[in-house]
Amino acid sequence: MGNMPAGSKAFIWKQRGSLGAVEFGSKMLPFLTASGMMSYMMEDIKISGAAARMILLTGLAMSFLAAFVLSFVIDRTRKKSGRCRPWIYSGIILFAVSILLSLHVPKAAAGFGTVYAGIVFFALCFSVRLLTYPVEALLAGMTRNTEERSNLASVKGFAGSLAGISAVFLAGRFTAPGLGGADGGRQYVMVFTVVILASMLIGSFFLKEAYLPPVPDSQRHGLKVYAEDFKAFFTDRYFLILLLYGGMLMFGTSVFSTFHVGDTYGISGGTGNAALVKGISYSVPLAAYLAVPFLTRKMTKRQCALLGTAVYGAACLLLLVSIKVLPVSYPALIMAEVGRGFMWAMLWAMEPDVFDHVDHDTGRARAVFPVAVISVAIGIGNGCAGVVRQCLTALAGNQGNLAEAATQTDGRTSFIGIGFILIPLAVSGVLAFALRFYKLDEDYPEIRRELDRRYKKK
Repeated sequence: MGNMPAGSKAFIWKQRGSLGAVEFGSKMLPFLTASGMMSYMMEDIKISGAAARMILLTGLAMSFLAAFVLSFVIDRTRKKSGRCRPWIYSGIILFAVSILLSLHVPKAAAGFGTVYAGIVFFALCFSVRLLTYPVEALLAGMTRNTEERSNLASVKGFAGSLAGISAVFLAGRFTAPGLGGADGGRQYVMVFTVVILASMLIGSFFLKEAYLPPVPDSQRHGLKVYAEDFKAFFTDRYFLILLLYGGMLMFGTSVFSTFHVGDTYGISGGTGNAALVKGISYSVPLAAYLAVPFLTRKMTKRQCALLGTAVYGAACLLLLVSIKVLPVSYPALIMAEVGRGFMWAMLWAMEPDVFDHVDHDTGRARAVFPVAVISVAIGIGNGCAGVVRQCLTALAGNQGNLAEAATQTDGRTSFIGIGFILIPLAVSGVLAFALRFYKLDEDYPEIRRELDRRYKKK
């Protein structure tokens, strides 16, 4: 940015700061657990545990479907304030209203109370989706410069990591409510709500979507157009690569995160340094995201993603070795966090380039809908990782289901090493193979010039 005019520099830093604030708030949302709100509502309305579980499952499913359908509408929104910001404001309002309604439960019959709780919970879940989908799509509308997209992706990751640290700090000061918890969760919910709303309001106020391609009238409505959206993305090779990359990335990193330095010490009969592990987990991801802008000056997104995959794979190997050789446990954890940071930043940076590629081929600009689809793929990867974790943990813990050798420490160690380290290592190989076919970095400059010419005419 050395040769940029002062106004351009100010705009870029303003964009980064505003995106960071919005991302910080959105990444705090998952820490505001649904069980927190349901706990004190159960106390006020006397909802049964079975009814609460039904409300949780139904509310989550319905809100996800509603927000997914709404993503088509957001993609066709063209306001002076942007494509995503109007819906972020709508999500903020609905989120605040749902929290207030949950705090003031009317005194009525049990049946009415259950219905009231279900409606409020659905409003909360829907508002969360209404906030997260447009926020995830902001990167595509804030700049058409591919290098700046990588820089903004690093801001996105940095803000997310900072949100995780802040959430742990806040949760440590309050009793995290469980379902039907004695404290009711009011204080916990209100503190997180204030932090989330403040950061998202401040960030969205200064945020500007500078790149909003025109949308033809024919694209605004109709099931036929929606069907064409599905077809356009699911027949695009780069979008399919992104789906595979996002799902497998979440799967591999989620499985790996279960098995860390403390486990290697526990299996070997030693004790780990909990404070050092916590320091690494907090600081290294932040440093990795800060390093991304420097890497992208010399490397393409594909090369950066491959570098992150290689570093992450090396961490898996080191951690496998560290089961026997303790001194390399901490370098393995550091490398895992660095590789994770590079890979996630590149996923976010590649998304808007792929959207532009589909726009170039079809003549229809979209951002929120494909982000919603990618979030589904990531959710599937996370769900599969959870199943694998539970199965492997159960097998490793239930010695009767293992061979006789597994009842000994060496056998158990080998089993866990194969399950929790070699699986992510194999996933790293799949990711590296998939990235071989991502050649959009080479084609993108011409695609960008063609899109600029097309939109200038319109």
